[in-house]
Amino acid sequence: MQRVINEMIRIGKKLGELRLVDGASGNMSCRVGDFMLITRSGSILDELTPQDFVYVKIGEFCEGISSDWKVHREIYEKTDYKAVLHCHGIYNVVLSLMQDVIVPKDLEGGIFLKKVRVVDGEFGSEEVAKAIADEIARNGIAIHRGHGIYSAGESVTEAFNKACYLEHSCEILYMLKMLER
Repeated sequence: MQRVINEMIRIGKKLGELRLVDGASGNMSCRVGDFMLITRSGSILDELTPQDFVYVKIGEFCEGISSDWKVHREIYEKTDYKAVLHCHGIYNVVLSLMQDVIVPKDLEGGIFLKKVRVVDGEFGSEEVAKAIADEIARNGIAIHRGHGIYSAGESVTEAFNKACYLEHSCEILYMLKMLER
């Protein structure tokens, strides 16, 4: 368990360094059997300590858990992924307000992501949690319109890498749009 917490703390710092989170935005979790280790509501991901995590049975709510816990629950119930990460990079949020699908033009994005759908819905609702989980089950990554990336993987590092590929692809697409003007 300590190894998982250490990895999540390390990835939280990297999310901050890369401006993929700001303030108390974003969250992450790891599946541990029938349980998940998830960040607390209000945790600042680039300043995580072991006290910033809640260990809870998947599907159960407990006080202090991330406000995004329903999305994590749905992903774990619909997939075999071991980790879920949510972040709010600037470029993916901007493009999600303009497009329904992100199709990377860069090599890595094209190889690792192909195309990423933008999911609509009210934050915190069961409907949006299910829609994000359905897209994660299909593609391993999704964007919630105006809200940011949800990424899943065998580890939080793998989920982080996917999120980085997507934010990089979105930055390139944004720059291309600006150059086309």
